[in-house]
Amino acid sequence: MKTKSKFAAAGLGIAAVALAFALPTQSQAQDGDLAIGRTLEGELTTGDSVDGDKQYYDEFRLRADPGAQVSLLLSSDDFDTELRIAMPDGTTLSNDDDHVASETTNSRLDIVMPAEGVVRVRARSFRAAATGSYQLGAVSTDSLAIEADAPEAASIGIGQTREGELAESDYQNARGRHVDYYEFEGTAGQRLDLHLNSRGFDTVLALEGADGFVVRNDDDATAGEQTLNSRVVATLPEAGTYRILVTSYGTGETGAYTLATAINRNGDADTEQTAGNAEPLQFGQAITAELGKDDDTLATGEYLQRYSFEGHRGQPVTIDLSSEDFDTYLILRSPGGEQEDIDDTGDSLNSRYERVLAEDGLYTVTATSYAPGATGAFRLALSEGTTRIPAEPEARQVFAITVGIADYGGNSSNLTNTDTDAAKLYRKLEELGVLHEESILLTNQDASIDEFRTAFRRVAAQAGPDDIFLFFFSGHGNQIEDATDTGELDRRDETLVFADGEELTDDELARMFAEVHAGTAMIVLDSCFSGGFERDVITRPGMMGLFSSEEDLTSLVASEFSAGGYLARFFSDAVGGQADDNGDHNVTAGELVSYIRYRFREQCNGRNCIEAETGDAQRNHQELVVQRGSVQVDDILVVLPEQYGVVRGTR
Repeated sequence: MKTKSKFAAAGLGIAAVALAFALPTQSQAQDGDLAIGRTLEGELTTGDSVDGDKQYYDEFRLRADPGAQVSLLLSSDDFDTELRIAMPDGTTLSNDDDHVASETTNSRLDIVMPAEGVVRVRARSFRAAATGSYQLGAVSTDSLAIEADAPEAASIGIGQTREGELAESDYQNARGRHVDYYEFEGTAGQRLDLHLNSRGFDTVLALEGADGFVVRNDDDATAGEQTLNSRVVATLPEAGTYRILVTSYGTGETGAYTLATAINRNGDADTEQTAGNAEPLQFGQAITAELGKDDDTLATGEYLQRYSFEGHRGQPVTIDLSSEDFDTYLILRSPGGEQEDIDDTGDSLNSRYERVLAEDGLYTVTATSYAPGATGAFRLALSEGTTRIPAEPEARQVFAITVGIADYGGNSSNLTNTDTDAAKLYRKLEELGVLHEESILLTNQDASIDEFRTAFRRVAAQAGPDDIFLFFFSGHGNQIEDATDTGELDRRDETLVFADGEELTDDELARMFAEVHAGTAMIVLDSCFSGGFERDVITRPGMMGLFSSEEDLTSLVASEFSAGGYLARFFSDAVGGQADDNGDHNVTAGELVSYIRYRFREQCNGRNCIEAETGDAQRNHQELVVQRGSVQVDDILVVLPEQYGVVRGTR
């Protein structure tokens, strides 16, 4: 069974999001020309043209300069929109739900105008025969860019003290830490002593100037005791404007603080400089150098050499530091001042940094030794990509069977939007350009159990070791007694209910998946009691499963999202790009799972999630069941294309 949702999460609604831009002029839409900088008010009616999928549509010509980057946006409060663009070369671009904004039924397509300077734009509905008013606009893509620049800095004079507070409403940097900024005019050779104290959070203090000058401190080592307060002692290299950054060591920390500025009159040594005097390092470059007694040292006596490179958010990077003469130690500081220390890698005394960068800007690499005073030759290499995430990964083909049943034809109670769940996911994979042409969509009365079995065998037989095989189901689930199955602790088999009323057991589905030879096999079930499939189906390497509820609990319809189920909606949003947390244009298995869990927990009220019940009417709350098996967190499932919205063929 699949239960209708009776409890909507507080503060959430499905009202269509307004167009995310301000356009100067509006006019009534009729088939004709569409111009950049204008929004049209239109309406789909029963008198409009109808395409092959029985959707009404209006069509327009968009003219713009060749090479211009243009965004088309379609929104409606009356129907679920779909936007299509026909390019002169015959390529069709399509978008159902805006991939930039989650949980919306509005549509967006970003294009580069072709040499001909004209494309055809079709405003239509996702569902057949839907009508209502809509807004269609064209705007420069650059104008939609979200500005994440830091706010203006408050002024402060040397010798002054400021009482401040990091608050939830403050600006957050790329690492999710709240930041307050202060600014002052300094003179060349001026020696400053800055203190940051707080009882509310672990402090971090940084001083920035021109030409990459950065001095940063986490815990004040000069305090004579263990402390979470920070101190920066610095000599200004030149006259000019300097900026003080007040932030926290932990993500999202808040609280009151005191920032004190003074002249350093005690002759205390300067805090180690984060950047500056660093030799540029290029991607693909390997440097051979030597630590010696003429080099700078850390405060603890280790010789060091500094290098810097320009990186960008989402860029996978590997830095290798090796030596046959000493035990290496690698320090990386990000543009925001975060520090990561890497000592030994594996069984060696060499050091390796492998990460996806979290922000844009200048990174500083410090090559040093583990022991004070160590000298000798070393090799430092910088490259794009990591062991598991290449710089330019190839998209894997998805062989998918997506099943959604809302109309059970009297064989079971009807559901709402479960057919749409399957259709939307199928379209999303098409838009991403990863859906193999042999994939199959089965909805409503086409989704009989025999049709499914035939489709499964046909599609699964073609998926190879480099491919992904995906089975998605949104519909009724059930439990049936099976006293002979010793593998079921409750002596019940879980089933999926197909449109003809026939049920597929977890045991049979396990046998079907045993014949799948794809490199990665995924099962996503949004149905009551679906968690019971996990024990039977996820039995070999390369398999992962996402299930909407535990094996004895119902799954509810996500009516506030116009979706048949919460897992179905969040999974579609995740693979469409919302799960790309680090901005590298890839969705990994770890990111997928983290995003879906996060979105599901947002529906919870305190400790209680969506209300559900067992087959025996015991009350509890719906929880996801996730089994990643041997699929590793950095395994790439989806490579997001630059040209989002490419679909097969034209219409």
